[in-house]
Amino acid sequence: MELSPKNKLRLHRYLGIISLSFLFSRPFIILFQFPDIQNFEYFSAYIGRTGAIFGVLAFISGGGLGKYLDEKKSRVAEIHTIIMLAGLTMQVPVLAEVEILLVPNLISYLGCGFLIWGWILGRRVFINRKRILPF
Repeated sequence: MELSPKNKLRLHRYLGIISLSFLFSRPFIILFQFPDIQNFEYFSAYIGRTGAIFGVLAFISGGGLGKYLDEKKSRVAEIHTIIMLAGLTMQVPVLAEVEILLVPNLISYLGCGFLIWGWILGRRVFINRKRILPF
């Protein structure tokens, strides 16, 4: 079953939003350390890993959408992809460990900054929200 480009963009957008919500909730859960949750480290690791899986799915679903853009927007979309992948890569050291360690958590917070920056660039690709694709 082939999705239309408009539905493919919607799928990419929703998967990205779900991914970012999971990835951003994981460091704040660690930061506040809710005492009610048993096996706290496992819970935060599973939330982060789920976010990473949705991030990979968003990356896969966004493939091929650049051919509907002009040259300037295509460059912004490429930078968006590179920055988002850098942010996802910075999440890997924390997601690989179940223990809460200082240095990987700091790298993860820096990666969250990259993810926010990449998300903002991704929002700038389509300035006119009423007409998403050129047809």
